Amino acid sequence: MNTKKLLFFIIFLSVGVYSQDWKQFQFNSEHHGRVTNQIQAPYRVRWFWLGENLTLRNMNSVNGWPDDLNSRPGYSFPLPSNVNFTISGNVQVVAKDSLLFFGTLEGDAYFVRIFDGGTVRKINLTYPIVASAAVEGNIAVFANLYGELFGLSIPSGNILWKYTFRKSVTIAPVINSNKVFCADHSGRVVCLDLFSGLPIWTVELGYPVQSTPAANQNYLIVCSEDMSVNLIDINSGIKIQSGRVYGQSFRDTHPVILNNRVYVTAVPAPMFGSEWMMEEVMAGSHSFQSEESNILNWLEGNSSFPYSSPDWKNKYVFDLPSLQQPFQIASGPNDGCGSPPPSMVVDNQNRVFGWYKTRFPTLTNPTVGFGSAYGMDLMYINQTDGKRERINLGTFANMWMLESDNLYALSIFGSQIWMRQNFRGTQMINLSNANHTYVQVEAQVRDGGNFTGSDISYVADESSLPDNPQTLWQGRIAPSFAGGFIFIVEAYGIVCIERNQ
Repeated sequence: MNTKKLLFFIIFLSVGVYSQDWKQFQFNSEHHGRVTNQIQAPYRVRWFWLGENLTLRNMNSVNGWPDDLNSRPGYSFPLPSNVNFTISGNVQVVAKDSLLFFGTLEGDAYFVRIFDGGTVRKINLTYPIVASAAVEGNIAVFANLYGELFGLSIPSGNILWKYTFRKSVTIAPVINSNKVFCADHSGRVVCLDLFSGLPIWTVELGYPVQSTPAANQNYLIVCSEDMSVNLIDINSGIKIQSGRVYGQSFRDTHPVILNNRVYVTAVPAPMFGSEWMMEEVMAGSHSFQSEESNILNWLEGNSSFPYSSPDWKNKYVFDLPSLQQPFQIASGPNDGCGSPPPSMVVDNQNRVFGWYKTRFPTLTNPTVGFGSAYGMDLMYINQTDGKRERINLGTFANMWMLESDNLYALSIFGSQIWMRQNFRGTQMINLSNANHTYVQVEAQVRDGGNFTGSDISYVADESSLPDNPQTLWQGRIAPSFAGGFIFIVEAYGIVCIERNQ
């Protein structure tokens, strides 16, 4: 093999090793939120997309790139004072081959190059885009707030087809087996042919859908706002059955399908300030086992501890296709600040992880951040009995600013669990050794405190962050991974993260 062919082979092999498409919200139609690849710490910004006419590119990433994007105390990136777009807090960038796909509240759909953050296409779809896109083959699917669903050609951006709902759409479209699934606030669920956009079937649930559905090869799971988990045959559109859960909404949550089960997250009440709940249950538990039992009794309304009620349940498991619940999950109230509890995620050992309040943490941090005498820990569900299983590696990850009312959305890269919210930033724990990295925060000084110790900070003070033209659409969305890079979304831009080496 000659030198040129060998060099091409090495480059091709490297691209093959590091490329894993993230083609829809939480990676696939089952919402596993995981890839097998990972990038080791420390981290830096590779490029920062700030609109179709401005992408900052790190001078240390590629020879000839001009911008200083190396974070250090007192330093601010050369960000503009304002941008002419706003990205919803419920948008996760999706990726296929060499392109990223996302939309804005101004109604623009963007195709952006993964390698350097350059804008390839900008397509105006008239009305705000508030959730993630989905891509398959050479078609990108976007939904706007006014209930219009578009199939766009890749890479031209031409509109191939359009479907119009009766009411608003605030969820991401889902693609499985060349079928597109989406739903609106009237409760209409549609299945469209990916290539033509023609309806294959429709189902009227009668209640709004504010939770992105999940699909496998046989079933579509749709959570409607009458607190029903609906099982629909993916081919015929026949609603097979439904199961009811407690809670006030499914807003901004999503079901997760793994094997023959679906894992559902619901929003209990109250959504604001949940850090004060279950304190007495924690105080009255003197071992992890007794805590498990106490929480389950409290959630059934059979406890002498204050406020005992099934209304606090927020994690459910259903068998498919029976929709029977094989067990109950000891998950009391978590998160607040107006945000629903973060949905669950599947790691590469097929463990289903979520956040749990506990007096006996083993992984995240033994120190309580704020508002509660007890903290949160990441645990997975025992598939036999539904009990919480802790990760005990002999040391704590010492995650920074972990609060029971201010949690993080989750995704998995290799053996790493990534955690993100826009205000506190992005953190990572390696589930094999408890190594922790505070990856990113917007500002070193904000909210009257210092946010130091992260690999990446954009500005020295939050007053230097860009302004947006639209009112922010709040949400908590996990990072996505593609092309050997990590992507996070800010209201004023898209950030591409790479290893700092």
